[in-house]
Amino acid sequence: MLTVTSRRHVVRASLALCVVGALLLGVRRVAVSEDSFRVKAGVYDDTRDVTVFVNDVHLEKDVGERGKVSLRQEVDAVSSASIGCTVCHANGESLSRVDWQIGGSYALDPESNTIIGLSYFGGAEQDYLASTVALSATRDFADRNSTLSAVYSFSYDKPHPHGWDKFAEDYAFVDGAIVRRRGAAPAKQLQSDEGLKFQFDGSLIGERVTDETKVSHRGGLSWTQALDPKTIAQVNLDVTRVDGYQSNPYHIVPAGGAEYIEAHPDARTRRAVVAQVNRALDTRTFLKGSYRYYSDTWGVDSHTGAGSLGRYFVDKSLLMDIGYRHYTQSAADFHSAAYGTSQPYMTGDYRLGAFRSGAFRAKAVYTLGSPAVSGPLHDLRVDAAYERYVSDNDFRYNLWQLGISGSY
Repeated sequence: MLTVTSRRHVVRASLALCVVGALLLGVRRVAVSEDSFRVKAGVYDDTRDVTVFVNDVHLEKDVGERGKVSLRQEVDAVSSASIGCTVCHANGESLSRVDWQIGGSYALDPESNTIIGLSYFGGAEQDYLASTVALSATRDFADRNSTLSAVYSFSYDKPHPHGWDKFAEDYAFVDGAIVRRRGAAPAKQLQSDEGLKFQFDGSLIGERVTDETKVSHRGGLSWTQALDPKTIAQVNLDVTRVDGYQSNPYHIVPAGGAEYIEAHPDARTRRAVVAQVNRALDTRTFLKGSYRYYSDTWGVDSHTGAGSLGRYFVDKSLLMDIGYRHYTQSAADFHSAAYGTSQPYMTGDYRLGAFRSGAFRAKAVYTLGSPAVSGPLHDLRVDAAYERYVSDNDFRYNLWQLGISGSY
């Protein structure tokens, strides 16, 4: 059940969407324009009793004949009746998360469609700050039948664990293990506060706020090829190097009769290869298929296969699309539900364990078009989507989305 706090976040986000809509309605329509907008709202719930209301606004505007700028903001209101950790959030506590993105692109050569882009992404939660800068480039070849794209991004994240003051009233760290101050019998009895240290993956927390950071470098290449008038294929290569704190300070791991905060290695290299094909069966029906292989230096390997079928109805005003995604993953080398003794690296996170999952998705898009609507907005489209995810580790979620997009 959502708390009053989360409802307030939803109301504020809804008001923000109304303001954006009013601003768009007040913009004077230009005869030829590529300016566009997208407003989307969604509801997510899962088997952890977590409910998230998502509000997303995205604007794009042409600058001159070759430039384009984009703005995006997402506001999430998160409510949870039970989040599985000892120190993070009290039952029913509501949280908020805000993401924003600003970017721009410039066409160096319109003939070859050579475009460079620069964007900044930022995210803020009460216990996490994230920022990313990305540089991209795209160029067409062979009469625009082939496209090469490249991207590099740099991310700098800073965790700020929440709830440590309350946690310190009931628990302490002794030799890295979590010990109860009162209530259940402690694994070790504290003789005095001299043996008390607040630790964060082995590092002292200054004033109970971590000074840990995480730095990521990501590089990606993509080749898109028109195989024939009805078929397009694409291959993507992606490598990411992550250094710094990558554990979840809210995850508790049992080991040798005591409890510890999970500990992950400070370095991780991720590699992914994706191949996908889009095929038009006729003028109204198309198929999409993709395969993704992923591996990293923690021992995780995964395979993802996905397919979808889309068809236009009502003189191509209505698009219906259904798809299914299957995923299998091996466990990280150091993953275990419980440990006999404490280890340098320990985690029971289900996302690093071995599991299989499947996701079904259905989406409908209806094009209103320009003649049906007067005023500054045109080429309007409304869409609705639903996704159901089920895994064999007892984790499931539902996602509902509703949006509107168009030009102005």
